[in-house]
Amino acid sequence: MADQIVILNESYILIDDSFHITWVDQGTAMPSIPNTIHGVIWNNVVGQNEIQNKDAVTHNMTSNTDLSATSDAVGSTTIANLLTWGETRKGEITTAMASYDAAVADDRVNETTNAVGKTWRDYDPNYS
Repeated sequence: MADQIVILNESYILIDDSFHITWVDQGTAMPSIPNTIHGVIWNNVVGQNEIQNKDAVTHNMTSNTDLSATSDAVGSTTIANLLTWGETRKGEITTAMASYDAAVADDRVNETTNAVGKTWRDYDPNYS
C-alpha cells in the first residue's frame, strides 16, 4: 500500500510524492471519486490532510473535510482503498513501461518494428 496520495479530480494523481499519474492513465480499477470532490490530500506535507469539496455545476470550492485516518470515507471508498489502488496502479504502469522498453530494445536487436507507433499504454492491459 502506498503511504501518500494526492488526487486532483479529473487532472492527476500523485503517489508517494513522486509517481505522477495523469487522469487519463488512471486505469480501469480506480475507485470512483464523486464530481463534488475537487481534491484529496493524504500526505506527509505540512498542512491538513483533507478532501476539498466543490459545487459540481459551478466548480466553485464549497468546503474542506478534514481527514485523520485511512479508514475515512472519500465518497463510497476510503483513503486506505485509494492508497492500495495507487500502489497497484503504480506497479501496473511501471510494468507496462518496462514491457514497452523491452519491445523497443527487441526491435533494435532484431531490426523489427513491433513497437513502432506504440507507447507504454499499449502494453498496459489495465489502461482505461
